[in-house]
Formats: sequence, structure tokens, C-alpha cells
Amino acid sequence: MKIQEYSVSNRGLRPNLVGTPEQLKERVAEYEAAGLDLLLLQMSPQAEEMERFAVQVMGSA
Repeated sequence: MKIQEYSVSNRGLRPNLVGTPEQLKERVAEYEAAGLDLLLLQMSPQAEEMERFAVQVMGSA
């Protein structure tokens, strides 16, 4: 197993939820179209980044 595959911090990159807010919206929509109805997100700092994700990606506060 490569270090990139083992590292906890890199596991969050596997779903490809990186990029601009528009790119993230598209990727979330792709997961939803595939039947996914729950995303577990880890961000740092948690509160600030979750707020930013809600506003910029999900379009709500």
C-alpha cells in the first residue's frame, strides 16, 4: 500500500471533492444521481469550513 493510500488526510481526496464551488456542486450532483444521499465531510477548521461549504457549494446558510 502506498503512503498516499494509507494516509488518513488523503483518504478524503478519493471522492474527488476538491476544486471550485462550481466543480464541487457538479461532483455532489453526480453522487446524488448515482443514488448517494449522505456525505460525511471532514474540514478544518470545522465550523468555518462547513459554513463556507453550505454557502458556496450548497447555496444555503
